[in-house]
Amino acid sequence: MDALRALGNVEVRRLEEAGSIRDLDLILDLTSRAANPAHIPGPRFGYWTFLYGETPQRIAPGLAEILTGGRAAFVRLARLIPGGRAVILREGSVKTVTCSPSQTRTRLLEAASRWPAQKLAELVGQGSPPAGTSEVQLPVRSRAAQLGLRARLPLALLRNAGRRVKQELTRERWRIGVIEQPIWRLLENFDPAAIRWLDVPFDGFLADPFGLAGPDGNLVILAEAFPWRERRGRIAAIERHSDGRLAVTPTSLTFDTHLSYPQILEHNGEIYCIPESSAQGRVQLFRAVEFPHRWVPDSVLLEGFAGADATVIRYRDRWWMFTGNHAEQDEAKLFVFHSAELRGPWTRHAQNPVKCDLRSSRPGGTPFVGPDGALYRPAQDGSRVYGGAVTINRVIRLTPDEFEEEVAARLHPDLAGPCPDGMHTLSAVGDLTLVDGKRHELLPAPLAAALDRLRALARSVSGHRQNRLRQTAS
Repeated sequence: MDALRALGNVEVRRLEEAGSIRDLDLILDLTSRAANPAHIPGPRFGYWTFLYGETPQRIAPGLAEILTGGRAAFVRLARLIPGGRAVILREGSVKTVTCSPSQTRTRLLEAASRWPAQKLAELVGQGSPPAGTSEVQLPVRSRAAQLGLRARLPLALLRNAGRRVKQELTRERWRIGVIEQPIWRLLENFDPAAIRWLDVPFDGFLADPFGLAGPDGNLVILAEAFPWRERRGRIAAIERHSDGRLAVTPTSLTFDTHLSYPQILEHNGEIYCIPESSAQGRVQLFRAVEFPHRWVPDSVLLEGFAGADATVIRYRDRWWMFTGNHAEQDEAKLFVFHSAELRGPWTRHAQNPVKCDLRSSRPGGTPFVGPDGALYRPAQDGSRVYGGAVTINRVIRLTPDEFEEEVAARLHPDLAGPCPDGMHTLSAVGDLTLVDGKRHELLPAPLAAALDRLRALARSVSGHRQNRLRQTAS
């Protein structure tokens, strides 16, 4: 409501205080109750509401995902139309807190709270109902059926707690792969079985690869190296010898905190790197004095912003930075900054965060310009598991005040290959493309410790039970 009032020249009233429905410009229904059919066709801009669940429906926020144990919880702003149908105006998703319906609800409502105001601002001067991305049929569910959904919550929460215990008994083993084609060709032809996977020559994993030709012309890769014994990531240089062995050597890109995602940039004859250093609370640029091993701090691009996988590109007449924020749902929300110069100053996009979608927000590699001249942006799809797939987005509008993109391709791992459980980075190196992939493996944890963890989670679930059973479906 505050965002709508901030538009100016907007009067917000409760529906029962309004006059004729046809005198209204817009009805915004924030409940999940059935709409009065007579109200739907009346207002000039229509009857808007929020839909929830992977299958869009008028249901309590996050309830469907808690019941199914889904990792992504979905929200859509929709315009209701006659016949029990709805036109989707905007959609997104957040990471479900599978053992907390209230936290999941809060995340969904916070993510979508500005959407009505943003959509209404787009309509100013148009004078017609907003166009949507798709049209859906809404399921019909009786009040008794909605109460039945609530009654399933305790068992669902207990099951979700068990899944969390299982996850804590596994770890992710990432490795780097090489695709023998330029990144833009993956838009039309991607065969995960053709990825050539490189061995990891230490007890740990390698992820987040970015590459460049070294002084001798051979491919050099910067990546996150995570030895199990150290329990934090560092940036390593990877070079392949003539006998096929990989040499993984440290670089001077070091902090006392975790480092990852070392994007490489070439600009004005210099080589730069922007590693993720979110624990430092900044986005920082480093310059190579002896590539790939020796680096010096060059400049701080963003201070007081815990950038997650910050990715920079020069596009048209400006520099653009796409990044998550570790302080604010880093897997789901996308923030954009722009600057006339690489070193800044960097300015926040007017619509930040420009989107919230666990399927396609967090940067996942190097942006590139396709054969059609459009800008494409790889992103992580964490809707099933963390780093489960890579989405390539086509950027439709990009100005300091506007942002819009659509999914152009979604790349999934080879379920029969050595890395069947995910991939989350795609970076261009000339006619090659680098990728990473993961396999889940069980840890040798004592059964007693696992049972203790399960009992603790079950006790936390019981705290929700009585309150939730007393609630009726909203």
